Amino acid sequence: MNSQSIQVLQFGTGNFLRGFIEPLIEELNEQGESLQVCLVQSTDGSTLQGLRAQDYAYEVYVAGSDKGQSIEEFKSITCIKDGLSLPNDYGKFLSFALSPDLKYIISNVTEAGLVWKEEGPRDQIASSFPGRLTQWLYTRFEQAPELETILLPCELIPNNGEYLKSLIQQHALAWKLDAQFLNWIHLNCRFHNTLVDRIVPGFPKHLEGKAAPYTVQAEPYLFWGIEGNVLDLEKLPFRKCKGVVLTDSLLPYTKRKISILNGLHTLMAALGRLQQIQTVQQYVQDPDRLQALKLVAEEEIFPFLDQPLDSLRDYASAIIDRFKNPYMAHLLQDISFQSISKFKSRLLPICTYYLEKQGTLPPRITVGLVALLLCHLRFPDLMRDSEENKQYFKEIQVRDASELDKIIQASQELFGFPDRSNLELAYASLQNTLTA
Repeated sequence: MNSQSIQVLQFGTGNFLRGFIEPLIEELNEQGESLQVCLVQSTDGSTLQGLRAQDYAYEVYVAGSDKGQSIEEFKSITCIKDGLSLPNDYGKFLSFALSPDLKYIISNVTEAGLVWKEEGPRDQIASSFPGRLTQWLYTRFEQAPELETILLPCELIPNNGEYLKSLIQQHALAWKLDAQFLNWIHLNCRFHNTLVDRIVPGFPKHLEGKAAPYTVQAEPYLFWGIEGNVLDLEKLPFRKCKGVVLTDSLLPYTKRKISILNGLHTLMAALGRLQQIQTVQQYVQDPDRLQALKLVAEEEIFPFLDQPLDSLRDYASAIIDRFKNPYMAHLLQDISFQSISKFKSRLLPICTYYLEKQGTLPPRITVGLVALLLCHLRFPDLMRDSEENKQYFKEIQVRDASELDKIIQASQELFGFPDRSNLELAYASLQNTLTA
């Protein structure tokens, strides 16, 4: 595939982007746009190779209810035209920097991937996403400085666009790149803060043997908030898509979504895995577990958000309905991927708020924190987390201490929570739940 025919460079080949971004691009192309995508795979896995074998075409299975109407349909995805794997295809990756057609960079490397990491010399292939992106943009600055780039990160981090820009600036300074590069970044690159919201559980297990390989299931609901000034937002073709909201401030949307939807997901993943519960839908089928989730939202999350109570209750009610979707088999195992960093971004701010306001941790969320740490202690081989976190739990596992003492130590070292009494109460409560 000629790089000249690609308009979108997409970092991430996982289920989420393929069930979120690609349907939006297909919608635009049906309206007369001509956006074609090159996937960039930066992790181990066979997804890129498998998609390439079927010319990158696949289907999105949309199932659930929308405004009371039941929906079950397949949508063909044909907008992906190329793919590359890093670091192997680094030369090809940099070649896209010279393409005048390449305008959009979209990413979802998870919260754990959008971080600062010390890199080697500037002429050595960077190992992190921000480092590689800095090298790509610098190539564009040196060889095609007239080109504009629009960056739309989809990681669930507040102000993700601004944060990505700050990481690139940090790499530029660390590598002592041309001082004009920073000015060029400011003038020629548009970093938009974004917020994504769609449950994408992956391959529809109940259609095993019927659905084609690499089919992705998604709920009908879709929300993509994109922040920016009026002139920048007018340049985005995505403004024409259903479910896309352009705004001058994402803050209230972001806090609400990350705290309620993603925060409850993180709690369910930890608590559910300890109880051998497989999916979100199975978790909320139990009235007691469902009521406990509602109380977490009402008593611990809503005060932190400080938004109109009626709108928060409406939003939380809609979230619970989405959790109950009978078509969904949203695996708690998938939600628990990179669970330590997810807790930090989704629930740690609420804990910090309670410590500042009340001098104590929120009790229900603390039970979830203890459950999360227990999962890592009891099932270390099943937890898909960063190598650093996996190594941490291997080291703490061999220490001569009780399970509770290990939890208290991990809570302090990983999250900065030294309050033993809160954790002891949460541990006792969790033990009662597990033995009930």
